[in-house]
Amino acid sequence: MTRASTSHPALSYIERQRIQNILIVKLTSLGDVIHALPVATSLKKAFPFLTLHWVVEDRCAPLLENHPLLDSIIIYPRKDIQRCLVKGRWGKAFSLLTALRRTLRGLSIDLSLDLQGLAKSALMIGMAWAPYRLGCFGLKECSSLLSKALAEGGDCHAVERNLKVAEFLGGKGGTAEFVLGLSEEEKDWARSFFHRQGVSEETVLIGVQVGASFPQKCWPISSLVALLEGMVSLPQVRPVLFGGQEDREKVAPFSFRIPQKVINTTGDLSLRQLMASIRHCRFFVGADTGPLHLAVGLGMRVIALCGADDPKWTGPYGPGHRIHYKRFPCSPCNKNPVCEGRYDCMKAIAVEEVLESVKDLLQISSPKDGE
Repeated sequence: MTRASTSHPALSYIERQRIQNILIVKLTSLGDVIHALPVATSLKKAFPFLTLHWVVEDRCAPLLENHPLLDSIIIYPRKDIQRCLVKGRWGKAFSLLTALRRTLRGLSIDLSLDLQGLAKSALMIGMAWAPYRLGCFGLKECSSLLSKALAEGGDCHAVERNLKVAEFLGGKGGTAEFVLGLSEEEKDWARSFFHRQGVSEETVLIGVQVGASFPQKCWPISSLVALLEGMVSLPQVRPVLFGGQEDREKVAPFSFRIPQKVINTTGDLSLRQLMASIRHCRFFVGADTGPLHLAVGLGMRVIALCGADDPKWTGPYGPGHRIHYKRFPCSPCNKNPVCEGRYDCMKAIAVEEVLESVKDLLQISSPKDGE
């Protein structure tokens, strides 16, 4: 009589290599960092003992503040380094990089994950110099020389491409979870801010992003203003304009057409205040840019206006969104438009169709979607 064999599940990569400390490298941009957030959740749920560190550029670092799953956030001082280089202060720039290298080496990283796949992320990988170095599918420039790229992830959304790395390590699969650590003080600030704007419990706030990081991603300002005029005619609706200082300058010539019901925050909010403010909106309208993906990460539906980038790869992730995308023979052009500044794909998105999407989401969304 033979004893029945007992099968044991295969050890994960994390367990086989006895990984304890992991460095996630996703430096920029805002939308890209948001797309990588589920990696931390996936790994921490599967391996609670892991120590997770994340290196990120200074302009995106506030996004990760108060993140409950990260043990440390290391800031790559890109602005300071660029400022030094412009002024010819090469020694100071070198000192900043040396200090960053000292910090990264001091973490004693076991495994680094290059989720950026560019030369600047390769620089961070080289500074940390973990014994194990992996990267997502499609590492470019010199990043492939330092990290081993996964074979899977080429034919999927950016969120799923990042999650392929976590799953390879043994991370939890399933629905992508975006964790954003807003404090109670920040939530209170947003409530107070909107109260000062005359917002009541019956008011329906709809976030509207003015611009984007590249001109080929931007919807014409005239179309945006026409949308605002249509939105304020809807019961209880008050649009909230979001954007930076450059967006404030864009809308200034149209200020006489912007209805008084519109709450214009362009140029006034920090990234943390932007996060807290978006959270109060029922849903969000905008181009394929960081604040749109931030709204998705906060759990709300969005209306995406896409042109230069194919939403299949980098558009709003998950179900329930409304995507307006006019595919032209030159689509997607990404960062290399050939239309000589006309941006026909964005101009082709009609105000009427976007307003219909607004009305549609007003019917099916609830106040809890953004809370």
